[in-house]
Amino acid sequence: MTRHLFAAVGCIVLTTSLATASTYRGPSYVEPGDAGSSRDDAANVKNPTGTGAVSSISGSLTGSGGLLAQDGDFQDVYRIFIKDPFMFKIQLSQSGTSIPDSMMFLFREDGKPVMASNNSGSDNLNPILDNNGGEFFDDAGIYYLAITSAPSQAQVEVDDTLILLFNLTEFPFGTVGPSQGAEQFQWTDQWTTADPFNSGDYFMFVDGVDSLPVPAPAGLAVLGLAGLMGRRRRRR
Repeated sequence: MTRHLFAAVGCIVLTTSLATASTYRGPSYVEPGDAGSSRDDAANVKNPTGTGAVSSISGSLTGSGGLLAQDGDFQDVYRIFIKDPFMFKIQLSQSGTSIPDSMMFLFREDGKPVMASNNSGSDNLNPILDNNGGEFFDDAGIYYLAITSAPSQAQVEVDDTLILLFNLTEFPFGTVGPSQGAEQFQWTDQWTTADPFNSGDYFMFVDGVDSLPVPAPAGLAVLGLAGLMGRRRRRR
């Protein structure tokens, strides 16, 4: 009985510790269907309550289903709230990620490029976005996070010429290219063919990100206004 008692107590302590750690890290966000591939149809990363930290983001890039076609799911874009830019870091989990070759990009709310990462190095590690204590940006706010199936990169058209926004060939985090019209960025399809087999699930660990606020449903807002007007009428 003593052994069973100790085991039960140990189980309770372990469960409590895990629950505390989970609460500290914040809940996970799972891609709802398809996250979209632009700022216009990006998925809003938020907790059910609209508050608290977000610990991870998971989803999948389905590609073109093995078909040799440009059309398909090669990019997922998320709208995120970076609360602590000095702690901001996003890293793909080795165990929860099955896409062979991926890239990550970060843009400001107005679409201007901030940083990017590729895993094209000789060690072939998964891409990491790490602000390194404020090296790339230092202001909190709304940003757009994109994960893509390589070689899908962000580009912008300048003087009828398509130019890559990040120099990922020479720099691991990419140097930001031209800012003129950068908010109108698009994904590369013209200069390279998408890999129909470069698809799969991904799981991103997130630091420095909090939930976007959950707006009040329009119906409840209308009912609340109607109730307020009713109380005012009764007071007259």
